[in-house]
Amino acid sequence: MSGATLSLIVAIVGVGGTLASAVITQVLAQRAESQRLERDERVRLAEQRASEDQRKIDQLRDCYVQLNARDRHYRDAMLAYAYALKSGSAEAEATEVSSARRAQRDTRAEAQLVASDAVLEIEGRVNAQLTIAYRRLMEVAGESESPTREARLNQVIDLLDSIISHQGHVRALMRLEVGATEELPGWYNPKIGLPQHQLADH
Repeated sequence: MSGATLSLIVAIVGVGGTLASAVITQVLAQRAESQRLERDERVRLAEQRASEDQRKIDQLRDCYVQLNARDRHYRDAMLAYAYALKSGSAEAEATEVSSARRAQRDTRAEAQLVASDAVLEIEGRVNAQLTIAYRRLMEVAGESESPTREARLNQVIDLLDSIISHQGHVRALMRLEVGATEELPGWYNPKIGLPQHQLADH
């Protein structure tokens, strides 16, 4: 093999190596860029999911804050009305009960689109008791003063007092669901309150 041929072969190999190196470098660069884009997309999707999860938690927290507050205010307004009926004039308290009842009803309607089934179930039992208390309270309010009326008012007050602990169970479950606590308290009872069909018979 002549020197010229050898030089030509070396030149060809050199050019081929240079071209191959450039191609390989480009392929590796494209692969690295593709991997970077995939990582960036995974990060973006993870951040998007985290943001959406946080938005849902915030929405749930706002819902539960309102529902808890409206249920408590409704109960408190009825209790104030019951005591006012025992002592005499109760016109202002009657107005407050009507207002609290409307607000609670509106908040429950919103909660039915956001709250979990577990919260709706246990809060529904509390609402059933509030409804019974309201019905009995309105019946007593229409009666004239008598020992029987006094006794019935005391029964309504006892019912309203008993609802406080039931509302505590609802709040415990709400706190768990929004991440305010990591576990339910030992006293939590998912069966608190009577089933609604039983409540209707009382």
